[in-house]
Amino acid sequence: MFKKITLIISICIFITNANAQEFLGIRQSNYSGVMGLDLNPASIADNRMKMDMVIFGASVYGYNNHAYFNPKHMPYGWIKSFDADDPKSDAWMNNEDLNQLVSADSIDFYKNKGVDQYVEFNNGNKDRSAFVNTEIDIFNIMISINQKISIGFQIKNRTLFNLDKVSPELIRLVGREFDYQQLFNLNLEDANLNLSMNSWNEYNFAYAQVLKDDNEHFWKIGGKLKFLQGIGSFYFYSDNVDYNIQNDSTANFIQGDFDYGYSDNLGGYIEPEDNSGEEFSAGEFLKSASNFGLGLDVGIVYEWRPNYRDFKYDMDNKTDLWRRDQNKYKVRVGAAINDIGGMTYKKGSLSRNFSFNTSNFDLQTFDGVEGFRTLDSTLLNLADSGDIVFRNDDGKYFMNLPTHANIDVDYHIGKNIYANYYMRLNLLFLKDRNAVHYPNNFAITPRWEKRWWGVSLPLSYNTVAGFRYGVGLRAGPVVVGTGDIKPFFAPGKDTKIRGGDFYVALKLPIPYGRPKDRDKDKVSDKLDVCIDVPGVWAFKGCPDTDNDGIQDAEDDCPLDSGIVEFNGCPDTDNDGIMDKLDSCVTDSGLVKFNGCPDRDGDDIMDKEDDCPDTPGIPTFNGCPDTDGDGLMDKEDGCPQLPGPTSNKGCPLKLLHSVDSMNQILASDTLLIGKEKFIFNNLSPDKSYLFELEVSDGEYPPYIDIALQNSDSISQIRAFKKDSTHYAYTFIKKGAALELTKEEEEILNTAFANLEFETGKTKIKETSLPSLIDLALLLKKKPDWALSIAGHTDSQGAASSNLRLSKGRAQAVAEFLTKSGVDSSRFEVKWFGETKPIADNKTKEGRQKNRRVEMTVIQN
Repeated sequence: MFKKITLIISICIFITNANAQEFLGIRQSNYSGVMGLDLNPASIADNRMKMDMVIFGASVYGYNNHAYFNPKHMPYGWIKSFDADDPKSDAWMNNEDLNQLVSADSIDFYKNKGVDQYVEFNNGNKDRSAFVNTEIDIFNIMISINQKISIGFQIKNRTLFNLDKVSPELIRLVGREFDYQQLFNLNLEDANLNLSMNSWNEYNFAYAQVLKDDNEHFWKIGGKLKFLQGIGSFYFYSDNVDYNIQNDSTANFIQGDFDYGYSDNLGGYIEPEDNSGEEFSAGEFLKSASNFGLGLDVGIVYEWRPNYRDFKYDMDNKTDLWRRDQNKYKVRVGAAINDIGGMTYKKGSLSRNFSFNTSNFDLQTFDGVEGFRTLDSTLLNLADSGDIVFRNDDGKYFMNLPTHANIDVDYHIGKNIYANYYMRLNLLFLKDRNAVHYPNNFAITPRWEKRWWGVSLPLSYNTVAGFRYGVGLRAGPVVVGTGDIKPFFAPGKDTKIRGGDFYVALKLPIPYGRPKDRDKDKVSDKLDVCIDVPGVWAFKGCPDTDNDGIQDAEDDCPLDSGIVEFNGCPDTDNDGIMDKLDSCVTDSGLVKFNGCPDRDGDDIMDKEDDCPDTPGIPTFNGCPDTDGDGLMDKEDGCPQLPGPTSNKGCPLKLLHSVDSMNQILASDTLLIGKEKFIFNNLSPDKSYLFELEVSDGEYPPYIDIALQNSDSISQIRAFKKDSTHYAYTFIKKGAALELTKEEEEILNTAFANLEFETGKTKIKETSLPSLIDLALLLKKKPDWALSIAGHTDSQGAASSNLRLSKGRAQAVAEFLTKSGVDSSRFEVKWFGETKPIADNKTKEGRQKNRRVEMTVIQN
């Protein structure tokens, strides 16, 4: 028996541990990646890892609070001391004195004898517990989808073993094979003894996302859905059990209720090899002994980020980005409830709940029990003898997962130093008989961590393991550590070892790096076309030194802000001529003057124009001669009126007018000379006599006459009267012409036949032939024009009549235009009812007044 105890404690010390519930100081790390998923599923959102995968992870974790192992008698270290081929090791392992369990009331006696290798804790009559947990990561990966969302996938095998609420008396009796006289004939009890184990595979999908980001206050949530495949389990639970042991073979009485069951596939486990051959092997882990179950983890994390501005940056045309490679919080608080749910097992066919109520019971009845099947057979025999009674059982049972709460508070002390407080609280209690559970655990862990390296020093208290101090190391892809470092240095020393744990994992982490911007231009190196030269986002990191929107590589003037039209060269005065080709850089000018201005538009550039703001002529260096009399305005006594130079540019005087052409002597037509004279307000239907008055007494050889308002003049006929006087006759434009009889007949016919539809401007069809004849006549007489005047009677409103007269006159002009006569030859007038030719009081008079008059005039 004692060798079995030695083996169990040794396994607890030596087997490696990758227990996701124990990675103290590692899973709380900001670089735990997918390993943090088992602490709190919200942890993977806004993670420091782009991707993190555990290639291999494994563990065992085992502690008890009843007895400890003192390693001072070990001949060597942990491994060689258990080498049966070594004489010293073999002698140590088979020393019966050392292998006995020293009870708490005999510690001093045996210690003085040097027999203190397995010793009970001297902690009163407190109920005892033991806990063993193993876990293997088969596949474990997390991926950050984006800044806010991450997902994870896991395949894990987990095994938990619990022994709870067992009295120290029962342990002593069983440990001594009931040969413990100090407990004979005493009434003892184990009210709620619980023995349970569950081993299962998990197939997990995790999802986490940022819930709220207010810069200073940051929240994220997550969940993990578990598909559960039970590998094997058992439970043994007592309720109000009383017993009294008479001696090592007989119990005075045993009474109480027991819940007992195991999954059917464990029936042959721990049975002798020569039994039925039914054994539990490693291959059982590939089989399912339960219905598929469901489980769930849920969690939330809050971060207080008072200095959040220190972790913001701008990059790639985006602003206010978080540094994904840095931890932003001063305080982080996480809370999660994990392992909600369970699975249903088929119960071993002979395992049943039973009640014990017997006296003078032979304890040797259980000597042949080596496993579940032999225990079942023994219970059947006891039922036949009436010592026990089986209770109702439905042949299956539900095994709860070890539901628990994880709460941690992480404080960022400064730089890469943190302190973490962690609590694991069991949420399953003894009333959950078909369950395994984690013991409550409390830890304070200072740690130093960077992206690829980390060291943590957890100080913890566990209701089963007691106080521990451990270490966790993270070096690139390797993670190793333990929650209790004491056993590693214990061989040969006088110390108390109540168990041990060790975890190891090989990972493939891909953390976020700092934003890479070699040239500090806020364009990331992976997108920066000009990675070594600061530039702008618009050109993927290539420079635009003068900020003109044209990258330097395509800018002919990279130091001077310019425009696209000139490949980045400037046009300061915006005149369409680049500065380096512009003779007047700051003044907007013209191409023909190399960018120099001509403000007055006289085709003389300002810097060569003596009058730059007034249009002039080259003769006077850009100064004007408004009246064209050969004198620039500033030297012309009458700049607006042409006159001879001898008269300081002022015009001739009008002496008098004559009313008859007979007073005008016919002479030569005037030739255009160098002088020009303008006369105002001449009547076009009169003749005038002019005399030149020359101040210097010389008479100009030729004169050029210009008339204001000459639009009304059709012809000018000039006759020289004598050496000092000229007479001019003006014929008024638009004056009526004399027509032949045939021409008058065509015009009169068109007038007489012209009719309109009543109240409208549409010409009747019967009027069109005579209008066509008129159009043909006008085409033959290009020097003719036609005056068309519309009239109405006085019936109706005057304004309506005026519009009607206008429309009818225009209708005639439009018809003649469409017939091929140029519209410029028509003078259209309308008078409404204002010019009647008959009495509007009579019908006949009104008919005469409704007319369109057409008169041929000089074009």
